[in-house]
Amino acid sequence: MTLDNPVAKKFSIAASHYKQHDVLQRMSAQQLLQQAHLFGTLLDVGAGPGTCFKAFNEVKQVVAVDIAHGMLAQLVQQHPDYLPLCSDAQALGLQSGSIDSIYSNLALQWCQTLPNAFSEFHRVLRPGGECHLSVVVDGSLAELKHLGFRVNQFDSISALKAAFISSQTTTDDWYSVNIHVNSISIYFDDLRSLLYSIKGVGASFDQQSTGKERLALTKQQWQQRVALAETLRTNKGLPLTYQIAYIHAKRG
Repeated sequence: MTLDNPVAKKFSIAASHYKQHDVLQRMSAQQLLQQAHLFGTLLDVGAGPGTCFKAFNEVKQVVAVDIAHGMLAQLVQQHPDYLPLCSDAQALGLQSGSIDSIYSNLALQWCQTLPNAFSEFHRVLRPGGECHLSVVVDGSLAELKHLGFRVNQFDSISALKAAFISSQTTTDDWYSVNIHVNSISIYFDDLRSLLYSIKGVGASFDQQSTGKERLALTKQQWQQRVALAETLRTNKGLPLTYQIAYIHAKRG
């Protein structure tokens, strides 16, 4: 089934053409996989259309979790040996101590309550299990703010650390939690394609307004934004910069 929430429905609808718009996800995944130690029964949270883990010889089984049935339908076509599970990171529905390692690339910024997700990760991991995660954090999309758009807020590093602390039990904690941040810039031919790209990572935007109502941009306002965007253009195109937190957490 598809979980009954707007995010799940959106990703199910987008599943068939998601690969056309996942440039950021692929760049982040490359960095995350280069530093990850994945082994045993691997849980991929927010699996989307699927990630190849063949380079990790110690991985014995992949459990692929996504909130959208449409994404999992795409995944099983490419990775028929994976075990698909339509579930939420905050309520995985897996047995405690059944997972050796967890991988999640640019999915957790969708979570409404990160401590709940990290509590679930702690619960399902075996002692000594590891998490390798990437999350969009605050400071992202500075170019949109420069252009006069209001952008939704992402968690800060301190909020991520606090979520891990609150996810611990009274008798068992995380052995270690290491977080570092890298910037990733992607480039677009025009402002319209730049704005379209942000939805896949849990971002949204609207016109800044001093009033209670935020009306759609007029043609003149749009042309002004386009002209302002052109002042940011580089030889690669119009830039959009994300701050990505890479997290390595080990269970005690």
